[in-house]
Amino acid sequence: MDISIIVSTFNRAKNLKTLLDSLLLQDFRVLSFEVIVSDNGSIDDTKKICERYEIQFENFTYLYDDRPGQLVGWHRGLEVSRGEVCCFIDDDICPEPSWLTGIEDAYSDPEVGLATGPIALAYEKTPPDWINVMLIGEPGAQTLPVFGLLDFGKSIKRIPGNFVWGTNFTVRKSCLYDVGGFHPCAMPAHLLKFHGDGEVYVGQSIEKMGKKVIYHPQISVNHNISASRLSLKSIKSKFITTGFTRSFSLLRELTVPYDLPSTEEFYDMAMRYFNAPREASKELIEIIRDGLEQGVTQHLNCFIEDANFREWVLRDNYLDLEKCYVHPELLDKPISKNPLDWRSGDY
Repeated sequence: MDISIIVSTFNRAKNLKTLLDSLLLQDFRVLSFEVIVSDNGSIDDTKKICERYEIQFENFTYLYDDRPGQLVGWHRGLEVSRGEVCCFIDDDICPEPSWLTGIEDAYSDPEVGLATGPIALAYEKTPPDWINVMLIGEPGAQTLPVFGLLDFGKSIKRIPGNFVWGTNFTVRKSCLYDVGGFHPCAMPAHLLKFHGDGEVYVGQSIEKMGKKVIYHPQISVNHNISASRLSLKSIKSKFITTGFTRSFSLLRELTVPYDLPSTEEFYDMAMRYFNAPREASKELIEIIRDGLEQGVTQHLNCFIEDANFREWVLRDNYLDLEKCYVHPELLDKPISKNPLDWRSGDY
């Protein structure tokens, strides 16, 4: 087994079906890759979809673990994976047929620890005009971090590790273990404070190890953006999550509480997400600034007030899920599960 494709999914059976259809179209040796679907507690048709596709792949595994958070799906999939290279992808993408071929080519260099490629956006409906003021750079060197667009051109090149995103994240498995696995990421809405810096930590850490981080144009995917994610309410939710990420990273660096940034500092943070700040509406700027402030403030307060939460943030690593999932809020199983997570947009 050369490549393991690990999909962490939660209540998005329709998206998952589209993804699995695209994996069936890969121009690659069918015996040289496996598909692992790690179900994060779905109550929709996810299991039925997997049963339908299990017979269509040579190597297919379905896992179920209803502990909250994408971290669970990632690390459960990692435990059973057999590939030298692991691909951790979201359930709302469609890889191009050349995707696995590009991955194999990238990792033919033993010094490559991480690889990604173009991430194009497929909008469910026409995006609002304000998206344009958040596009950073020009085609061939362009990103839109809020939705994960990535375009570094049509040639293979080295890139910074923090540009290898969960939408199209591939890693040499030995390197992932060397840095202690992933940090927490996508959480259900009611547990959003447990969100961390996920795969970004891994990208930065593997780069610091001296391994190459590669952008390969064949490792190309399309990211499906639902209509619900194009609302201003959804954008605020996204930046609340970004606030948690910023606070999580800083607290792990300092290990102690920090001084809350001023209103002006939050404003400066918000302005970095625009290519032409003067063209951005005051409403959009304020939504992003307010989201960042709300996320940072809530996360910092939880760290100060809750000893169990401090332990969650400062863990050495999160590979041992039994040891990680001890906070009372993470163990609580509500009778009525919230079917939405942070990626759903409008919650």
